[in-house]
Amino acid sequence: MRWLPIGSWEPHGGHLPYDTDTRIASALCQACAQPEDIVLPAVPYGCSFEHRGLGAMVSIRVSHFAAFVTDIVWAQSDPLVIINGHGGNQVLGSLVQEWNADGARVLLLPDRSQWTFAYQAAGWNFGPHEDMHAGALERSLLLYLAPEMVNPQIPADVHQPHRPYFTAAGLHKYTASGVIGLPSYASREAGERAWNALVGQIRALVKEW
Repeated sequence: MRWLPIGSWEPHGGHLPYDTDTRIASALCQACAQPEDIVLPAVPYGCSFEHRGLGAMVSIRVSHFAAFVTDIVWAQSDPLVIINGHGGNQVLGSLVQEWNADGARVLLLPDRSQWTFAYQAAGWNFGPHEDMHAGALERSLLLYLAPEMVNPQIPADVHQPHRPYFTAAGLHKYTASGVIGLPSYASREAGERAWNALVGQIRALVKEW
């Protein structure tokens, strides 16, 4: 089995590092891989066009991103698990279906149900839609995984559950800080519970696969 973490480099509300998504994806690969597995180097950039206007970021055109990851996939001789840490990399879902139809063996995780389970395990009554970016879950996971990378100053919560023009206008239509979510709910303890839930779900799914 081989594992490929994919993330992004984009602003995270001023309180989390730019590579938050990559850090989480890489840590999940390391935690879930078996000793005989190979964890490939992380893909540190993704499709982050929704962050334009909110500060420094790197975004790869969808066609370039798809071609690059496709080359990685077809270079593998073993089944591959892709751990995607950035929701903006939506194209991966379609790509994985195409690769598998063409004879590859690729599994893409976590999906929305695993993220939702992580919120429930953390003890919150909200989920990934309300806490979309740089909110409670990401801050909590980083408080658990890499607390030295977390700015102790917590930005204000941003409640924007209704985002009809998100794909047309991006985050800056709905937030000035880059936060859409509830970072005030974050804690290391919640991060540990969410982390254990994610790791447990991924391990179980990969074993069944």
